[in-house]
Amino acid sequence: MKNFKRFIAAILALCCLCLSFGGTVFADDGQTLPSDSDGDFIASYVDQIAEYLSVYAVDGVSTMTLYRAAMMRVLREHPELYDLVMDAMLSSIDQYSVYYPGTEEFNSFITNLEGKVGGIGITFNEVGENLVVGTVYENSPASAAGILPGDILYSADGTSLIGATIDTARELIRGEIGTIVELGILRGDSSDPVYFAIVRDEIAEKLSVTYNVLSGVDESDPSINRNVMYIKIYSFMDNSAEQFAEALAEADKQGITDIIIDVRDNGGGYIIQAVDIAENFVPKGNNIVTEDHKVDLFDITYTSNNEFDKKYDLTVLVNENTASASEILAAAVQENEVGAIIGTNTYGKGTVQSMVSLKDGEAMKYTSANYLTPTGRNIDKIGITPDSVVENTYIPFDSSGYANFDYSAVYEQGMSDENVARAKKMFAVWNQYGGNVDDPYFDSELADAITLFQASKGLFPYGVLDLTTQLAVYQALTETRELVDEQLLCALRHYGIKTGE
Repeated sequence: MKNFKRFIAAILALCCLCLSFGGTVFADDGQTLPSDSDGDFIASYVDQIAEYLSVYAVDGVSTMTLYRAAMMRVLREHPELYDLVMDAMLSSIDQYSVYYPGTEEFNSFITNLEGKVGGIGITFNEVGENLVVGTVYENSPASAAGILPGDILYSADGTSLIGATIDTARELIRGEIGTIVELGILRGDSSDPVYFAIVRDEIAEKLSVTYNVLSGVDESDPSINRNVMYIKIYSFMDNSAEQFAEALAEADKQGITDIIIDVRDNGGGYIIQAVDIAENFVPKGNNIVTEDHKVDLFDITYTSNNEFDKKYDLTVLVNENTASASEILAAAVQENEVGAIIGTNTYGKGTVQSMVSLKDGEAMKYTSANYLTPTGRNIDKIGITPDSVVENTYIPFDSSGYANFDYSAVYEQGMSDENVARAKKMFAVWNQYGGNVDDPYFDSELADAITLFQASKGLFPYGVLDLTTQLAVYQALTETRELVDEQLLCALRHYGIKTGE
């Protein structure tokens, strides 16, 4: 046996020598070795040396001890590399682990969760090397410019966002209020980016939850009117459960027991907020979610403390951008059999992130656990399959009721003409104009909408309705496609509401 071990060691030594020190053979063949400035070569070379030493150096030497000793010495002699080492350590865990080198970066992340954000009004998630837009907040600069959920962030002011981290993108997109960021977007299957000039604005306190009553007639008896409370959760901020309680209280006040919760394009947030919302529906004592840590002692199982006697008929709308805390809520509803899940397979982010403050205002966010659904499933990179799989569709917009421009003149702010009213009606289709569409007066809101449109189309952005812009606006109207929200229609049919299909 000892001879066999020596034989294996000899083979390993030969392999290591060939890999690590075979450069002289290549040199003899007239080939050029990579220089010491080639980072990939040096990293690979040192890695091979460490592997070699772990086999042939004395007892107690391993790749771990070698790398630890090397890193400690480098940091002692070159403390200026501290930020680089910290960033490398955290990012090596996974894409969700981040080192924040200063107070500003850390506060930027926290204020986003707390709903006090300046910027353009979007959330986005990492999907492979892409950053995909999740939520576009109502009445936000991004919404006015025409950014849509599912858009891929291509660039910000000329800097590529392909392969960038969420924090890098956020830093580039945000800026001084009133300034413009040119955002490049990839949409659909197109490989050609579309550019939008978006004016940054302050969003002092975002509503993480909105709600309204949807009404319709009964499918079997048109004399009966049915009401459903539709609750949209944009993200799970520190005030989401409180805002959700307000929506549910309004439903109770109106005697509505049919509830639709929409977490489509919701990338997550605070887990405890999702737990608190789930408690409104999950029976007392039932599991909502479990944090599964490396050390069992740290595991946490959240169970419902529901003290309510209210019974709701619940549906939850999900899609491919429903992630993290949103999936916790959806899984709790589905596996406790207290509601139906409608939509498409969810994103599949089943990890828990923890925050730790460090010296001098630094901080780190790292993946500390996986979360398990009430039945013990880990859905990371798998997602949740809805009870009813439903795809949304798009249809061409019916532009027949919109008169074309007569292309007889150029219009600017302060002028009045029927062509100005036509422009207002067209921009209202895209929710980029909210004033009186029948008023022929050219106001500042229309000028702003035209400026953003011109920037997005590569035209000179000066807010004047010139002939080129008129052509582009009407062309864009004829090419507009309308979303048919089949998922929402399915939820309404669940409650017996006639949907017109």
